Amino acid sequence: MDQSPLNLEDFRYDLPDHLIAQTPLSDRSGSRLLIHHTDGQLQHSMFRHLPEHLPKGTLLLYNDSRVLPGRLLAQTQHGGRLELMLMRPLSGQGNRWEALGRPLRKLHEGLSIPLGAGCVATVERRIQDAAQPYLEVSFNLEHEAFYDWMEKEGYIPLPPYIARPDALSAPSSPDRDRYQTIYANEKGSVAAPTAGLHFDDRMWQALREAGVETAPVTLHVGGGTFLPVKSNELDAHVMHRETYRLSRHSFAAIEKALAEKRPIVAVGTTTLRCLESFAVRMREEGAAALLDQWQETQLFLYPRHRQDIHRPWAISGLMTNFHQPESSLLMLVSALVGYEAMQDIYRNAVAQEYRFLSYGDTSLLWLPN
Repeated sequence: MDQSPLNLEDFRYDLPDHLIAQTPLSDRSGSRLLIHHTDGQLQHSMFRHLPEHLPKGTLLLYNDSRVLPGRLLAQTQHGGRLELMLMRPLSGQGNRWEALGRPLRKLHEGLSIPLGAGCVATVERRIQDAAQPYLEVSFNLEHEAFYDWMEKEGYIPLPPYIARPDALSAPSSPDRDRYQTIYANEKGSVAAPTAGLHFDDRMWQALREAGVETAPVTLHVGGGTFLPVKSNELDAHVMHRETYRLSRHSFAAIEKALAEKRPIVAVGTTTLRCLESFAVRMREEGAAALLDQWQETQLFLYPRHRQDIHRPWAISGLMTNFHQPESSLLMLVSALVGYEAMQDIYRNAVAQEYRFLSYGDTSLLWLPN
């Protein structure tokens, strides 16, 4: 058995451009569904048949974070272009945010940026973070007034692999609705928890009728989710920071399902990262003090060797879309199902011409026993 450590090159695969979904399907639940069974067998189905693939009593956990229209565009006094991508509000300061900016060289400390409709941003600090340089930016509008302004004037922060002219990502864009789950509630993400984009009201009702239980968690997807893993040695990669929260209600639902030995399925890698981040702290501090509290995570789940399998705290299955080569999300999938199984899944998905990435098809991965 190969004992050499995995590195970045081991997570490369050929993803043809025509398989990268540029637009959502007209029917949310019309996507294809690839199922990985515990014995490694693969099955091709459709998402509309999901209730048939979940045993009665399954607990489905989903991320209810809502995408903010936090891509803000402006011009310099000389007609140049400036862009801010809001990542997260700083604690207790609703008008002060961490943000990515470009071109970074023009965004010096003290710079005021008129954004239109009465809103002005000021660059307070430049931070040279290990994962990604970022800015601390303040706004002249207070908390609720700023959120109202952003909903009217901000742009949806679509992933860089989805091509849109600015006019098509503006407040009137169809992406304002489709790049948002139907159950989005807690404002704070800069990218959608995309495994949830397949659900519509009809599917939600069908799941209830099939005896599937649902419960929310919250993890606000950070601006670093699309950053590539740059280090060939995976141990050297620094994950971006994200905030999450697990409620007492959802924790009780998890504990009950575990006690009754019912399957628990996480909708998306963000839901899985919320649960695993909580589990790490729970083992050290206990659950009581952590529930209903916002926490911060930089958890990076990946296999160090080909034979490594990560055994998660609660879940027995993961729903997830198909991820980019060399991405931390692809590594997370590999950690859960095994490196060779991940390779098999992606070879099949490419060969069968599944649609990839945020607006693409999805999978149901039952984890090894």
